[in-house]
Amino acid sequence: MNDISPKENDILEAARNRFAHYGFSKVTMEEIAQDVGMGKASLYYYFPTKEDLFKAVINKEQNLFAGEIEKLFYRKITAENKLRNYVKKRLEYFHELVNLSTLNVNTLVDIKLMFKELFEDFEQKELDLIQRILDEGKKNGEFDLKMHRDTTKIFLHLLQGLRLRIIKFIKDNRMEKENYDELKEEMSGFVEIFIKGIRV
Repeated sequence: MNDISPKENDILEAARNRFAHYGFSKVTMEEIAQDVGMGKASLYYYFPTKEDLFKAVINKEQNLFAGEIEKLFYRKITAENKLRNYVKKRLEYFHELVNLSTLNVNTLVDIKLMFKELFEDFEQKELDLIQRILDEGKKNGEFDLKMHRDTTKIFLHLLQGLRLRIIKFIKDNRMEKENYDELKEEMSGFVEIFIKGIRV
């Protein structure tokens, strides 16, 4: 994904804007081709199906998120604050994902099934990133060395559960500010409880 051509990048940006405004199901390849000033046949040269294009857009978003988290490891802040920042960035990322797909709980499930491997790979990346933060906290004496071996999975799965609970209440396939604020508050509360539980 890092070696994409300028034309591919233009296509991805146009597709991202379309998906964010109308949702996956309502966007056509012809509309995206028109947005970048190319014929539909030329668009199919780069992305043979709409699913391939959507997958590429999601993959790009995932890579941007992972890159933002990677930057945390170069900042001179505590592991506690890295964990807080991780949760904040994750919330921002999934807010974008919701808007990209104009998701409700049903379309979220459908898309995850459609791109099962993509989401499984991303979950593993997330687990690796969280584990690095926890390991850093253990190494520098912030976190308990005897944490449960599944602490990383528990942390991620609870974040996923909080997000799914809010998605169920989204009206008109859009996350309203009140939904976002509620989710932000719940996630902030959760990370503080979690940190208190593993703090030395």
